[in-house]
Amino acid sequence: MLYRCTSIIVEIAILIGISYADVPKLTVISLTMTSQSTVQMTIKPDRPPSGYRIPLHAIDKVLAGFLALNLFFKPSSTGPTQLQDFATSLQDVLDRLPLIAGSIYDVEDAHGVKSKKLVDDGRGADLIWVDSPVACADSFEHPDVLPRPFIVNCDDDQPLLMVKFTKFTCGTLAMGISISHMLVDLASCVDLIMEWARVSRGDSKSDPLAITSWDRQPDKLFPPPTPTAIPDEWRRGGVATSSTRFRALMMSNFFFTWESLRKLKEICTPTDPNEWVSTGDCVAAVVWRAIVVARKALLKPGRDVHLPMAADGRRHAKMEPGASKYFGNLVTPFVIALSPSSLLEGSLASVALACRRALIEQFTETTCANLLALFDKIEKRPNTGPTGPAESAVSNWTKFPLVGDVLDFGGGAPCWASTSQMHAGLVIIMPQKDGYLASFTIEAEWESSLHTAELLTYAKHM
Repeated sequence: MLYRCTSIIVEIAILIGISYADVPKLTVISLTMTSQSTVQMTIKPDRPPSGYRIPLHAIDKVLAGFLALNLFFKPSSTGPTQLQDFATSLQDVLDRLPLIAGSIYDVEDAHGVKSKKLVDDGRGADLIWVDSPVACADSFEHPDVLPRPFIVNCDDDQPLLMVKFTKFTCGTLAMGISISHMLVDLASCVDLIMEWARVSRGDSKSDPLAITSWDRQPDKLFPPPTPTAIPDEWRRGGVATSSTRFRALMMSNFFFTWESLRKLKEICTPTDPNEWVSTGDCVAAVVWRAIVVARKALLKPGRDVHLPMAADGRRHAKMEPGASKYFGNLVTPFVIALSPSSLLEGSLASVALACRRALIEQFTETTCANLLALFDKIEKRPNTGPTGPAESAVSNWTKFPLVGDVLDFGGGAPCWASTSQMHAGLVIIMPQKDGYLASFTIEAEWESSLHTAELLTYAKHM
């Protein structure tokens, strides 16, 4: 089993110093005694599983793997301080949202056809607590705070939700969250963490997360698709980052202060009063150029450079009155395509504007419907989708309150947010208290080439 070291493992039903009667619903899976005191628990809803099976949509299956999010909390005299505190509040959430404690696996129908389904089987969510023998680094760089790697075989017996708490000697607490991407996108993941935090801090004033339907039918939220409206960028190029096998990967972080973001936005603001770019567009332009320069060996002569990005389709979804917002995956990709010369030799402002124009042109109600239909078509006929890898991809997480008060579990909001090493060529832009963090996953041999003069003008390497 994962996370069990070679030292003695004691199967027990209580935590040290805690009576089982005090936490009757919680089950401790194992206690590993090493140089780092470790406890692992499986939390299950306090009711029998229904066995309810929900077919996944094609967009869910495209996003196989796990979302990874790390939240860091400063020492506090209030709020949860031990694993059972977090476990108790999580179980309250799972009692109302039991499918989060379920499983996703292939289910065979009466005709012998297998398809992936979300199953309410009471599998449970796993929590891990580690007392680290070291202090938290000033850079918050700790590769081992996540409970499992970003890329895991999805056929393994993995819980949909797994959370690892690392308590450092300085009192800082890291919360490493790993959740199935087939279950949720980042928007729904943050909604879930917000609900857990609300319950943990005893907030009765905020509305609880209500999921009126677990069905995975995002197509119903949009008008019928119009295939001719699929963007040309999707027809010409792929949207997956290039695979560079046998090359070691690493993560490289660059921090943009609010002041540097202000200067960047000033430089990239269009002269045409009818045009506009966001700060996110400007950062995307800088990091796109940097990652393409670093991975220039992947450029194909005579071919445009493609940058896949993603938007939240909920913005265009038509929800029924009184219905909860869609819980699941509603990520809508769009693709920016520029010639190598336009990308690398043009002005930074022109690249930022290209990002904004692609979003405006490709992210519409009609295009959302078309792309959902395209995912469904690719699943049924794998050779009909976009072909050819992109050199990079950018995911902008800055609209999510990852260091906001809504993620306060009772001892204060997170002081830092980070993620893990992911696919080669992927850049994730995350919000922080004092600016933005851009996390690059890149081949180790090319990392030094990321440090372009332009990137270092606006961001500091961490």
